[in-house]
Amino acid sequence: MNRNKYFDTTNTMPSSLPTTQRAILFNTTSNTLSLTTTSSIPTPTSTELLIRVHSTAITNGELTWASFVNWPELHVPCYDVSGTVITSPSSLFKPGDLVYGRVMANREGTAREFATILVSEAAIIPKELVMLDAASVPMSAHTAWQALFEQGLLTGSFDENSVPHANEKGESVLGQAKGKRVLILGAAGGVGLMAVQFAKLAGAWVAGTASSKNEQYLKDLGIDEVVDYTKMSVEQYVAAGNNKFDLVFDCVGGKSMMDGWYGVKDNGAYISVVPGFKEPEGGKPVGVRSTWFVMEARGEELSRIGRLFEKGMLKATVDSVWRLEDFEDAFGKTASGHARGKVVFKVSDEE
Repeated sequence: MNRNKYFDTTNTMPSSLPTTQRAILFNTTSNTLSLTTTSSIPTPTSTELLIRVHSTAITNGELTWASFVNWPELHVPCYDVSGTVITSPSSLFKPGDLVYGRVMANREGTAREFATILVSEAAIIPKELVMLDAASVPMSAHTAWQALFEQGLLTGSFDENSVPHANEKGESVLGQAKGKRVLILGAAGGVGLMAVQFAKLAGAWVAGTASSKNEQYLKDLGIDEVVDYTKMSVEQYVAAGNNKFDLVFDCVGGKSMMDGWYGVKDNGAYISVVPGFKEPEGGKPVGVRSTWFVMEARGEELSRIGRLFEKGMLKATVDSVWRLEDFEDAFGKTASGHARGKVVFKVSDEE
């Protein structure tokens, strides 16, 4: 198939576009998924790109978000995407550009052949990333980056020159958190894997909870210590004489989230992205800053992170790749809680 037939340089909808498309639909009334072949092609607004979707990734738990956002009864899921620009209202992108980004979940998702994404959410895909890998990055990267550096203030400031970055000369500026200790709960998940890499680029000493099957993979990414949660709790880890942490980042929730409180030192930070975050009954340690937050999709931020991918300093992790037709198995794999990295749909064979 000649993908160029869809491009339009005047930012009008190309007449060559099909009238319908394949899409996964989530019924918010019955809480069921289905595949349709007759979904309409979206019309972009004056602030959106229209893209031909190459790949899109599932976020664990996303089908439970209906009560928090105003979804229609039939909603397209999946919000991490890579694709090719068809129309653009902005000089930042042109038809044919390969882009990736995170569509915020209060809008229609990207488990379909054609989708829209805000200009402010999109970035050019780094040369080091193939389209499949690119779709696995945005949410995990944004969440980990904002948790460590914006919410956790691991490097003392969220100024873009105070966090790991490549400067105007293309030089890597790293090590801003030397001497700090970071604990990541759920280090082998999509967000955790990015957090491990970001914290290491910042120069921190990093530990993470994970099962033994993921230990070597995490060590290959540079983690300093893996705490096997099937054998040892954070409480036991600290009781064994190990030092507490300047920052604890919770990507798991539940009992693990509560156990993580044993690991944060006085005047440290405890950051969570899992709903249900709460402080221990006896109160949190002295001076600890703690918060739960939801990531924001920022194309400029993703572009800066992309420069670190281009320099070979970061690795994307795709657990498995599925066709849209295999939506039940793909969502089931994500829901199992045992995916290493992201579960991705390959929507188009075009590169």
